[in-house]
Parts: sequence; C-alpha cells; structure tokens
Amino acid sequence: MFLLKSGAVDRLTRALRHRPAFAAASALLLVALLLGLSAWEIHREFRAAAEVRAEVVKSYETRSQIQRVFSLLQDAETGQRGYIITGDPRFLQPYEGATRDLERQMEILRALIVDPEQLQRMRELETLVEAKRRTLVAAIDARRLQGRDAADALVAAGQGKAAMDAIRLAVDRLVVHEARSLSRLSAAAEQRTARTWLLINLLFAAFSFALVASVALTWRYLKTRNGLLREMRAVAARQEAVFDSAMDAILTLNPSGSIESINKAGERMFGWTASELARRDVGLLLDLAEPGEGAFLKRLGLTGRGLADGDLREVKARRSDGRSFPADVALGAMRLPSGIHVVAVVRDISERRRVEQMKAEFVSTVSHELRTPLTSIAGSLGLLAGGAAGALPEKAARLIGIAQSNSQRLVRLINDILDVEKLEAGKLEMNLQPLDLRAVAARSIEGARGFAEALGVEFRLSEGVEAPIRGDADRLIQVVTNLLSNAAKFSPKGGEVTVGVHSEARIARLSVADKGPGIPEAFRSRIFSKFAQADSSDTRAKGGTGLGLVIAREIAERHGGRLWFESTEGEGATFHLDLPLAGEAARAPGDGPRVLVVEDDADAAATLRAMLEAEGVAVDWVETAEGALSAVEAHSYVAALVDLGLPDRDGISLIRSLRATTEGRGLPLVVVSGDVARGRRRGKALEVMDWLDKPIDAQRLRAAVAAIRRRTHADRPLILHVDDDRDILDVTRAALAETAEVVGAQSLAEARERIGARRPDLIILDVGLPDGSGLDLLPGLGGGGEEVPVIVYSAQEADQQLAAQVEAVLTKSRTSLTDLVRTVRRLSARDEEAG
Repeated sequence: MFLLKSGAVDRLTRALRHRPAFAAASALLLVALLLGLSAWEIHREFRAAAEVRAEVVKSYETRSQIQRVFSLLQDAETGQRGYIITGDPRFLQPYEGATRDLERQMEILRALIVDPEQLQRMRELETLVEAKRRTLVAAIDARRLQGRDAADALVAAGQGKAAMDAIRLAVDRLVVHEARSLSRLSAAAEQRTARTWLLINLLFAAFSFALVASVALTWRYLKTRNGLLREMRAVAARQEAVFDSAMDAILTLNPSGSIESINKAGERMFGWTASELARRDVGLLLDLAEPGEGAFLKRLGLTGRGLADGDLREVKARRSDGRSFPADVALGAMRLPSGIHVVAVVRDISERRRVEQMKAEFVSTVSHELRTPLTSIAGSLGLLAGGAAGALPEKAARLIGIAQSNSQRLVRLINDILDVEKLEAGKLEMNLQPLDLRAVAARSIEGARGFAEALGVEFRLSEGVEAPIRGDADRLIQVVTNLLSNAAKFSPKGGEVTVGVHSEARIARLSVADKGPGIPEAFRSRIFSKFAQADSSDTRAKGGTGLGLVIAREIAERHGGRLWFESTEGEGATFHLDLPLAGEAARAPGDGPRVLVVEDDADAAATLRAMLEAEGVAVDWVETAEGALSAVEAHSYVAALVDLGLPDRDGISLIRSLRATTEGRGLPLVVVSGDVARGRRRGKALEVMDWLDKPIDAQRLRAAVAAIRRRTHADRPLILHVDDDRDILDVTRAALAETAEVVGAQSLAEARERIGARRPDLIILDVGLPDGSGLDLLPGLGGGGEEVPVIVYSAQEADQQLAAQVEAVLTKSRTSLTDLVRTVRRLSARDEEAG
C-alpha cells in the first residue's frame, strides 16, 4: 500500500510540475489533507461497524440468555408437574437440574444487561422468578408431605400460573426492548454509513487520481484476498484428502456424543453413509461411553488430564448389519466455541486378532512338530553317547558328541523362542515355592559345568550363608544358567567365573562375574533387547540367540526382583540378580539315609521317632514346612511323615511344594493328622502312600513302613506309551528297558484296545494324536478298580489345571529323557498290598 501511495504522489508531482511551486505545494497539501480525512472517516466507519457488530452479538447473547432462563423455569415446572402427577422422584431430575443452573444463568444475564431501564425490568424478573420458585417448592413439598390432592390444590390456586404468566410478560418486555435497541442502533449505523460514503464519494469525485489510487488499492486487496482464498481452499482440500484417504475411520463427536462427521473409511467400515449417521448417537457404532445419565465427556471418562493427553482403548464396534468386531479407538479433544468436541480414530483390529490366533496356532504347531523330532534326536543321541548301543569307535563317539551338543543347542533355541512367545502373551506361569538362592546357584553351576569345561572355563561358588527366597526353582535355574553360559562364552580359556550369593538389607543378591572383554558401551542400552548381540555379524565368534537375557530379565521381574549389570570394558562384567528375601531357612537335620518327620509337636515327634527306630529306621525331625523343604533339598530320605497342622503353612501346601521340587517329586509321603478326612478331601490329587490318624496306631505305622520298603522291590510294571511318533516310542522304550515293560500305541483307538486287553500300571500320554486328543483317555481310566497313573508327555504346553487330573505334566524338549525316566520310576512302582 505504501508503494502505491508513493506512486500516486509521483504521478501527481509529474502532472503538476509545469505549475508554480506554490500551486504544486498547495495541491499536494490539499491531496494530503483530503486523503487524511478519507482515512480518518474510513477508520471511524470500521470502528463503528465493529461496535455495531459487538452490540449485535451482545444483544443476541442477551436474548438467548433470557430465553435460556425462561427455558429453565419451564423445565423446572415440567419436572414439578411430573412429580405431582406420578409421585416418582425421577421426574424431579429436570426440576433439580434447572433450579441448580438457574442462579448461574441469572448471574450471566445480569452481567449482560447495562441499560438502566432494562436493569429495572431485570430486577422485576428476579422478583418474579423467586416467587415462581417458592410456588414450585411449595407444591413439591405438599406432594411429598401431604399427597397429590394437596399439591393439586396449590396448583389449582393459580399462583404458579400467575407467576409464570408474569415472568413470560417480563421476558417479552426484555426481549422486545433488546430488539428495539438493536433496531435503533442498526438504523443509526446505517445513517452514519450513508454519511460516510457520501463524504468519501465527494472526496473521490473531486480528485480523479484518488479514485485511480483506490481502484489500484482495491485491485491489490482483491488479488491478495483471492490468493488467500485459493490458499485456504488448498489447505481445506489437503485436509479433506487426508481425512478421506485415511485407512482408519475418523469421527467427530459433539459434546453430547452425537456424530458430526465421518470419513470415507468410516463409511466403509461401519456400512453407513455420513448423512445417515449425522446427529446420531455414537453408541450406534461404538460401545464408547458408560451407559446412563450425565454429560457425555464424564461418561466417556475423558476429563481433566485425559482431554490433553487423549486416550486409547479397545471397544466393541458394530456394523450396519448388526455384526460386531473388535476395534482400537484413539480419542482426542477439540476445544471449540460450542464446547469440547471429541475426535475418535477407529481401527478395525479383526485382522490383527485373526493374525494373533494364526500366530498362536503356528507356535503350537511348531512347538509340536519341532519338539517331537528333536526329543527323538536328542534322546537317541544321548542313549548312544551313554553306551546304550555298546561301545562306539572313537571317531563315531566324537561325531555323536557333536550331534548331541548341537541338538541340545537347537532345543535351547526352540525353548527360548517359545518362552519369549509366552512372555509376550502373558502366559508364563510361575510356581513360587520357598527356596535357597544359594542352592539354586549350586544346581545351576552343576548343570552348566559341562558347557564350561568344553570352553576351558571353571565355575567357582563363593562361600556364604543361605539366602531364603520364594521363587520358581526351574525358572530361576534357567536365569542363572543363562548368566553362567554367557559368562563362560566371554571368558578367556583357562579363566574363572565367580558366583556369589549374599543378603543385602531386604534382598538376596546372586552375582555372576567374569574376566572377559566386558560389555561395549554402545551395546549396553540394547543388551536386554530381543535378538541383541554385541557382535551381530554373520561371522561372530560367540553363538547364541540373543533371547536369553530378555527371558532372564522378565523372569526376574515376575519374581518381584530385577536383573542388572556392571561392566568396565576390558575388565569383564558382573550380572546381579536381586530377589526379595523370604526369611531365614530352618536348620537341616543330620546326614544319612533316613525318614523325615515333619511335626510341630515335640511329644508326637518323639513318639514317631521311637516307633520308627524300633523298625530300624533313622529319623530326622523338623518343626516347620520351610525346614522340611530345606531338609529334603539337602539330604536324601526314603520317606517323609507330614503333619497337616504346621505353624508356618498347612501340610497339604507343603506336599504340593515337595512334589514341585526335583528332590521331593518321588519321595514317598505318609500324612499324619488329627483330621484325616478333611486332609483326604483337600489332597485327593496328591500322591500320598497313606493317611494316619492321631494318636498313631503302631501297627498301621509299621504297615506303612513296610509298604515304603516294598516299593523299591516291586515287579516290573507295564507302561503304555501313547504317542503318534514312532521314534519317540522307540527312544522311550530303550530308555525304560531296565525299569519297566513298555508297549506303544500311536492312536486313541489303539490305546483303548491295549487298555482293554491288559490294564497298564502307568500311561505316558501325548496330547496331539491323529484321531483326537490324548486327554480323551482320562475319563475312562478310573473305572474297574484303582486309577491308573498318567504322565502327560507332549510337545504342547499343557494347561496347569491338567495337573489335578494326572500325576505329572512334562514338556518335550524342555524335559530331558532322564527326567522322564525318573518320573516313570517314581510312579510305576505299585504297592503289593493295601497299607
């Protein structure tokens, strides 16, 4: 604009340069004066127009507020009438809501009115409103306290109607006055506008060059305006394209929860058009807000901080044909003058659910199809390496050893992958029992010693005291074994890995330290990530999947602890496993083969000791369940007598804990209790040799001891192994050749035929069979006499609830053939006669 004015001045100067300087100066001064007057008048017009607009808006707001107050009074009167007619307090809800909001709306109205005449009418309206409220309250109180007739009488008296009519007249006067004031203001504005334009036209008519300048300015304004409009249309087109091309449904909802707009993807997803959904409640499509009364945002739960941060939730969505589907909904808030609106971005996750199901089925299939042949391979190689086929030539033995080592490595890989899958699905279950972390360390070292020796590395467990914790022994051994194998892999040949266990404040800490190269600084942030390798090249020197530490950290956290490390490059690394302490362990009894008596009563324990020693049995005595677990872990017993009433936990729980440990899994147990009947009901699924009532019957105790001795001299039992894999059958038969007679069945039909021909003493059962689930055999095994013990030995991860129906649940590749043989030996021995 400044350039245009300068050009106009230049043109005027050139036009007047043949005149005298005085005339040119006068003309310029006159032009400047007239332009200034024009600008001042235009400014006045714009300011006046803004004032008029403000007054129009205020007048509209005032009339709207007057109508809002009147509507609240009508709502209150409607609620009062409904309550008087029905007596139902629910009809008072509109009344109560209106009366609560009335005073606030009156305050807003008072703030809007400034005209003295209107203020007087406002005071009259306030008086009438107060009178109306008193009549409403009186009628409601009469209905509540005296009944409908009394309330009807008050209503019939006409006070309420007269008050409402007076209010209506007062409201009409206020509205009419506002309308008239607005009309006068508009008329004055129009007159002022007419005068302004007349003055401007006269000024521009006097000076034609000013008109040219005005046209130039107008042209430039229009050009800018058109450019801005084009830009705005482009922005709107881009936004609309993004809105309609989005793959997810996008809905905008008004403050009441009604649908204002929906994009093309939403139309396709739900099967409705945008016009069909306009102003419809969002509940037609999504179960988004809690049902009931109240503001939509409150029912939605999107208040306070949630408005700023948004929300993501999974809900059930519905299509136009009534079919439902799962959906993820991202909610966000838009603050508009009309209130807080909600943007909902909806994603159909049906395909994701289907893929997750396919993934679960794939993992299950891979679990079975890989674990089953690997079990055969690992078992066969183990038998060959152990001399089951006779002495092998040195070269063949070396090749067998290589194959066995690599099959075990593949087993670990598969187990790691399946463990990660279970972690992600939240299905990794923990069987927490009292443990000594130092014992866990010792067992882990023993299990990993062969791996370390192959690398030329030695493990050393530092001296220390017991560190009692509660944990899953198998899972904690998995964690420590992983730390040990990592430390061995990265230790120099001839190096030493130090393992220490000690207590600090409220935690038990197990530390594994090596003298290797340490953890590179760049790798430390990723060390607990899946498939992370410090050296991820194809030619890396150290093997591994990169899953071990991920699983180990998750197991530690599931125990309420943590796994962390300290490292200095070039000086080695130390991994720490911190777990909550669980109290001090009980003292261990003496050494030697003997019977363990778990009894908190000293006199009863002395009686049992005397009876057992008379039968030639040595006795160790502990008073608590924790002491029993520590004793069984530290010593070898031929049996244990367990009281059900112990000071730290009940005997049934102790038996379950014993059965979950390696040392106590095959331990013969006799229950000694003052309430045997209740104990039998609770421990029906447990393997207990006998249940003895207090006081102890010496003859019954001798019979129980005799039964324990007979278990080790029983005849070879018949074992039915049901599995569709012929290799598994052959390997298992070879492993159990010295323990039992093993017959195989590769289908349900064949298994039932063999059971019908000769009832087995024990069944090893695979779940996945070609003609159905192996679990279908279970219901028919309890009839015709004593129940047949069952070991579920399957590649599929069995449900923990299955443990109550069978004697043991073992997983192929996770359970070694040695463990299977040990379990069979424990369960296959049959008593020659009833105790």
